[in-house]
Amino acid sequence: MTGGGVLARLATAFVTGGLALGLGAHAGAADLTVTVVDGTGHPVADAVVTATPEGPALPPAAPPAPLIMDQLDETFVPYVLVVPKGGTVTFRNSDLTRHHVYSYSEAAKFEFVLSPEQIGQRKFDQTGVVALGCNIHDHMIAHLYVTAAPFAAVTGKDGKARLGGLPAAAVTVAAWQPRLKPGVPPPQQTVPATALGAPLTLTLPPLLPDTRQGADPERGGY
Repeated sequence: MTGGGVLARLATAFVTGGLALGLGAHAGAADLTVTVVDGTGHPVADAVVTATPEGPALPPAAPPAPLIMDQLDETFVPYVLVVPKGGTVTFRNSDLTRHHVYSYSEAAKFEFVLSPEQIGQRKFDQTGVVALGCNIHDHMIAHLYVTAAPFAAVTGKDGKARLGGLPAAAVTVAAWQPRLKPGVPPPQQTVPATALGAPLTLTLPPLLPDTRQGADPERGGY
């Protein structure tokens, strides 16, 4: 496995399977497991779950690992990457072919032409969804979710995200997924402090088809 492949898999482990960004342990801290499902009750992977406690504003969480968006086997890895506001993402080309990474999203407009083993970096200061594409390989698509929330995680195949170390206060929990229809507000729920630690389920509204089948990432309106 190449060095880029190792980094890609580290990045995937960091943002999927319920691993979370968080601020660290608080006195009386609690963990919260959130399951994201569709209208039929099936678990939804690649959903970003955020938690914002009531009270004084907390800073965006610092990631426990480098923020890497790799290109491997003509695929962006990971598909969804949570980026704390102000975070810097490294775009790495681990393929043997050139990639032309771009985004025309409101939250960030940029492009990188990356030769094999080349990297590019960008800092993201504006919150929002950044849809990524490749001008050379139209089937490649991914999303950066830039957030100021102090706690965030991406759901795994089981639809679950685990947020650890929440303070003993009421929190507003929300879920976003790339296939949400433009203009449809993501579901959210306020969880009282007394209910922290109990499982929570958020149901997404009807979703669009999976755009990884070749559609332009900008057609979703992000």
